[in-house]
Amino acid sequence: MSRAHPHKWYDELLAGDLLAEYDLALWELDPDRQQAFMHGKAALTPSEAAKHITSEQRKHPMAIGRPFEPTGPPISIYHTVFSKFKTLIEAPNAAPPEDVVTAFHLIQAAAKVYLNENARLRSIRPLLETLLKRQMPRLPAGYSFDPDDVALYDAPVGSVPLLVMEAKNEIGAGGSDPDIQGAFSFRKMRVEEDSPISEVPNVCCCPSFVLPVAGPHITIHGAIFADQFIVQPLTETLGLANFPNPFERSQYIAKIMVALRHCLEALEKFYSGLTPAHIPQRANFSPIFREYYVRDGKKVALTYTGPNLLPDRAGQAMFNARAKRLDDEEGISVKVKFTPQYREAAHALLAARDLAPRLHHCEKLKDGWTVVVMDSVDGRDMESAKQSSLPESALEDIENAIHALHGAGWVFGDLRPPNIMLCERDIAGSGTRKGAMLVDFDWAGMKTSNGILRH
Repeated sequence: MSRAHPHKWYDELLAGDLLAEYDLALWELDPDRQQAFMHGKAALTPSEAAKHITSEQRKHPMAIGRPFEPTGPPISIYHTVFSKFKTLIEAPNAAPPEDVVTAFHLIQAAAKVYLNENARLRSIRPLLETLLKRQMPRLPAGYSFDPDDVALYDAPVGSVPLLVMEAKNEIGAGGSDPDIQGAFSFRKMRVEEDSPISEVPNVCCCPSFVLPVAGPHITIHGAIFADQFIVQPLTETLGLANFPNPFERSQYIAKIMVALRHCLEALEKFYSGLTPAHIPQRANFSPIFREYYVRDGKKVALTYTGPNLLPDRAGQAMFNARAKRLDDEEGISVKVKFTPQYREAAHALLAARDLAPRLHHCEKLKDGWTVVVMDSVDGRDMESAKQSSLPESALEDIENAIHALHGAGWVFGDLRPPNIMLCERDIAGSGTRKGAMLVDFDWAGMKTSNGILRH
């Protein structure tokens, strides 16, 4: 007798025969990832999905920031190529002169008014190919859709799309946003392969770039497939026309395109080093922060054990993991959090009083994000516990935590039920009692005469 799957969508997709030949053991490894995969299979073609974004995001969502909630965590925590791109475009060095000249020609071509999208593509495609130093043909036959251009790389794990381009003749033309269509195209390419799931997602997070074009405007996006499909802009929308100093603009556009070129080369090197695998391993699509050093100089290795616990929290991510030293066979359970900002000192202050989870590590990463490693506390946050009232002992812990912060000049800044963890406390000689801890010190700040300093 077959047992019902805990997710209703699973049974619906199974009934639709989308799981034919699919290894059901993969669902046990990461249901979230396989759900995202099946949503991609069931979604409309990218052009149609982009025209019906409201209904498509409701039925087959992906993390593209539309609406706001499904923005996803920063893709740079999954692969170094995206922080590399940011570093390159922020570096003071200039692009080579020949690339500046090509960028100037691209600006001239983009500024023209064309009768249709194909005419625009015929004009700008050769210039983009020159800047990126690679051909961008259309997809080979066999796909249910046809993006405008794709930069493919034949790697040991298969034909990998390093970059997907979707273009519209002008802003508003074609009835859809090329940014959205490009994101949907990235997803569709990852789910439409010779088998229900290719070997590429088994061995990595499928890092790629997306290049939308809308008239004389371009944007560079990064894309990955971890627990969900995530596509995020790496640049603002870049105007190519109507700049009074076109030479200066050419230098800037050339610098960005050269950075993209170097990152595509880095992706080639990355994909060439992958070995095909039929069964996925979580480490292949987990965050790349996997070790840190403690004060005694010993290395601690992190093994991620589950998906992102905050999939709907814009700009944040948190994972369950095991932290293990070389001389420790068992290790300990920890939470690993990625956040734009964090007040380590405020957390440490309460952790020393057992009013916050023990803090193991806090580090500012190269991409500007902060990673925090802390104890995984047994218990539930006040919101998920759905308790209308708290035990007196838990209220005392919260009060003591706030007083301790205020006494040291801190303000917690975000005292809400989700940030109050209910837990059991061991009392020497008398068993346990109900208690509470504060978590999430993203918005803690020092009290000053002018208000609260958070940064």
